[in-house]
Amino acid sequence: MGECYIGAQLEHIPVLEELNPQHCYLYWDMVLNTTRDINQIRDVFIFVEDQAEIKIDLIDQADPDNPEETEYKRLGEILMERGDLDSDDLCKALKKQKPLGEVLVEQEIVDQGVVDSALAEQKQVRDIREKRQMESAGSSIRVAADKLDDLVDLVGELVTVQARLSQAAFSRQDAELLSIAEAVERMTAELRDNTMSIRMLPIGTTFSKFKRVVRDLSNDLGKEVNLTTEGGETELDKTVIEQLNDPLMHIIRNCVDHAIELPEVRRKLGKPSAGTVLLSAAHSGANVLIRIQDDGAGLDTDAIRAKAIEKGLIPHDAEPAKKELYHMIFQPGFSTAKKVTGVSGRGVGMDVVKRGIENLRGAIEIESEKGKGTAITLKLPLTLAIIDGLMVDVADDFYILPLSAVEGCIELTRADVAKDKGRHMINVRDRIVPYLRLREIFTMTGQTPEIEQIVIAEVNGERMGFVVDHVRGQHQTVIKNLGKMYQNIRGVSGATILGDGTVALILDLPQLVKANGQHMAQA
Repeated sequence: MGECYIGAQLEHIPVLEELNPQHCYLYWDMVLNTTRDINQIRDVFIFVEDQAEIKIDLIDQADPDNPEETEYKRLGEILMERGDLDSDDLCKALKKQKPLGEVLVEQEIVDQGVVDSALAEQKQVRDIREKRQMESAGSSIRVAADKLDDLVDLVGELVTVQARLSQAAFSRQDAELLSIAEAVERMTAELRDNTMSIRMLPIGTTFSKFKRVVRDLSNDLGKEVNLTTEGGETELDKTVIEQLNDPLMHIIRNCVDHAIELPEVRRKLGKPSAGTVLLSAAHSGANVLIRIQDDGAGLDTDAIRAKAIEKGLIPHDAEPAKKELYHMIFQPGFSTAKKVTGVSGRGVGMDVVKRGIENLRGAIEIESEKGKGTAITLKLPLTLAIIDGLMVDVADDFYILPLSAVEGCIELTRADVAKDKGRHMINVRDRIVPYLRLREIFTMTGQTPEIEQIVIAEVNGERMGFVVDHVRGQHQTVIKNLGKMYQNIRGVSGATILGDGTVALILDLPQLVKANGQHMAQA
């Protein structure tokens, strides 16, 4: 796991005549320099944790705001923190001129092994801090965020110009110009990826902010809650991280308030008195999955259904699926809390979460089991500036679908349409996949081609097809905002400029499906 010092402490071993072979007189100090989290370290001792006393303390960690710091605690401070030395003995020893460790051993205040262990801790931390300082000074510089934003804007303009160059080269069919355009396209893609990586930040800095929130909130509510984090090293665009703070805050507060039971209730249910909220992050293709999981009561589907009927969201005789019921909690003003408190009951929070995640072009999935707990997964794009897209056209207009959501493309013939009988379903590798016609959604006129194309994409965990006239191919897409006038248009998340100067709309697939959900339900 990393550089490690291990020292056996022998001071409690008696003389041979007094030694009981069934007693353990030894203990060990270990000082480990690692990037692993405390749970992974604890797993090493999983087979002996019932027979031994194991204490794991974080003694030092990297401070991103102060990478130049190299000094560490003095020997006396370390021994006092460990409880091996009191202040009176320290003052007596400091009056001597010898090194503190030698004085303490000579005066038989502490054992030599304890001193060696403390010196090893001091040396390891100092060495790693010096190494960190050298790496920080020699290989990194601090750059203002607005300069990075300007750089991304310039790269976006370069991508657009490169598209114009590629289109001009293709139209002229000049071999030399085509070769130059291909080289520029390759270098532009590398420059884009490098620029995007510069904007990436580890999400662990955001995760760490919530530990105090959980501690304070659990104290206010009389609960015992531990927040554990995993995958803090997972990197995400700084713009996404900045907009993620509020949604995560609302979800974690809900976990502590609604999900985690009071200690006496948990004990009656056979659970540990302290509840656990796990906050984790991991890469998944061109997305990051952030998971908030608790071991609390789980979502009460009966209470949610009753509240939904009361608010007129579903009919009295409706029996919606669990997944649909879970997503009711994102409706504005929806709350199952029996009383209004400073934390919950006003129906404000989860609708903010949904709106915030949708603004980030993300998706939310909920899994829950009553009495076992709930897991909320946020699926977010790595970046909001430049994406890989699939360009399609419908009636001479161009559209971009996020390539990360696309699974494949198949043909749709007139015979397939006739066999479908208006149900908008197609068999794809022995699975029935519903589809939407973009020509119908956008009310376009004109002749439909003999053979259309269906782009199969994953939307909210389900496969969905989108019928287009032609698939043009992969396209580096610089995302441009549509402006305030068009901000309420559903199904469109932005626009991009093509090589010939025309505008192509970037489709928001979850919103398209949601806006046409009634039609799909009828189908």
